[in-house]
Amino acid sequence: MSINFSKKTVVSTKELFRQAEFDNILKCVHCGLCLESCPTYRELEDEKDSPRGRLYLMRGLWEGELELEQSVIDPLSRCLDCRACESACPSGVPYGELLEKTRGIILENTPQSLKERVLRNLLLKGLFRYTSMMIVASRILKIYAATGLPKLITKTFIGKLLPKSFVFQQHLLPNCSGESFKRKYADQILSPVFPEKTLHTTKIKKSKIRVGLFSGCIMDVSESAIHESTLTLLRHFGCEVVVPGNQGCCGALHVHSGDRKTAREFALKNLAAFEPRHFDAIITNAAGCGAQLKEYHHLFPDETNGGEQDWIGFENKVIDILEFLSRFPELLESLSWREDQDIVLYDAPCHLMHAQKVDENPRQLLNSLPGVKLVPLKESSWCCGSAGIYNLVQPDLSRDVLKRKTESVRQTLTENPKAKTIITGNPGCLYQIRAGIRSENIDLRVLHPAVYLVERLKILGTSDIPKIAI
Repeated sequence: MSINFSKKTVVSTKELFRQAEFDNILKCVHCGLCLESCPTYRELEDEKDSPRGRLYLMRGLWEGELELEQSVIDPLSRCLDCRACESACPSGVPYGELLEKTRGIILENTPQSLKERVLRNLLLKGLFRYTSMMIVASRILKIYAATGLPKLITKTFIGKLLPKSFVFQQHLLPNCSGESFKRKYADQILSPVFPEKTLHTTKIKKSKIRVGLFSGCIMDVSESAIHESTLTLLRHFGCEVVVPGNQGCCGALHVHSGDRKTAREFALKNLAAFEPRHFDAIITNAAGCGAQLKEYHHLFPDETNGGEQDWIGFENKVIDILEFLSRFPELLESLSWREDQDIVLYDAPCHLMHAQKVDENPRQLLNSLPGVKLVPLKESSWCCGSAGIYNLVQPDLSRDVLKRKTESVRQTLTENPKAKTIITGNPGCLYQIRAGIRSENIDLRVLHPAVYLVERLKILGTSDIPKIAI
């Protein structure tokens, strides 16, 4: 039996899973085709740490044959939730949805340590809820980076005296801006750069497409060049852009860690921020955020407490910036691009490729740029080990997965020695890969595709190009 602390009543594990609409687990035929696509199975070589093994555990909980014991919980906690298994699965098992529901049941029905409760309340339920707190945290980290301590720790003998996980975290630090992107542009109507007549030569049916730009939480106060570049591209593609000031965190980190209650709160907040404005599209530039925004309906299985909202209508508007731009090839060709030769390495974010099922169009878009040769990494489709905050809660296993990715970068670079840049469309992947190559002293820039696209635009004056911190 398992205690449901929220209701103060004793509820069986089987009943908890029956309430969670878990029938999709029956789609798994245990063929094992997912095993070779799983990063943790590759590293640990343990069936329990494979998608099939974890599905066995989840089915055992669903059927009441297993209980929420540590030996069952640990393998489920070690999953990266990269969802590569979904791409490999011939039966269409919604592994991510099942895992995230399971983690929600685990969080709500097992005791947490004092440390975990404090961290959850301070970070996931506190920091990510308030933009003002995110700004303060960003300013603190910006000042910390300016002191030179991170470089002192990573570049000198001091690093050898400190725990490896702490040293690696210095490489992971984002480039904090100290200000909020959404507050800077809150609810302004940012008009297209090009005149109306330019739009008539494209497949755009209206004279103007009106889009909302999702800014997220960590991204809202860091890596400012990504949002600024996205804004620049959208306006040059003839879009009228609005950045809703009342939007918030997408809730992906919360869902991955089991906190579905807080994620529901964020979902309702974002729906209220975007839906009344009747945008033609909601643009994201973070693969993980996009995947979460497209799956809000999983958080509301019934018609109460938000379940009555039109989540599918909202989700259908959400689109990654690269996928959006790829829909207008004529306009892409009409822009003035630099034509100097450049070889660029490409890493496919898991939640763009496996969760959103978006891969071919972004590659074609980047490869179509004049003078640009796009070279996917060896094992480009493999997870880098970031997985939200996985690199913080499972640092050792995360580093093992990253080591394989870093070796992939090194091999691809050996075959393409003229490459100076690697691009990836998810900030978490960007932080992780950047940290990996920094720790291995590999000389490459790591950029978001939107930033790279703006770099290649000829029509911009130097004052118009967003500043990029390398």
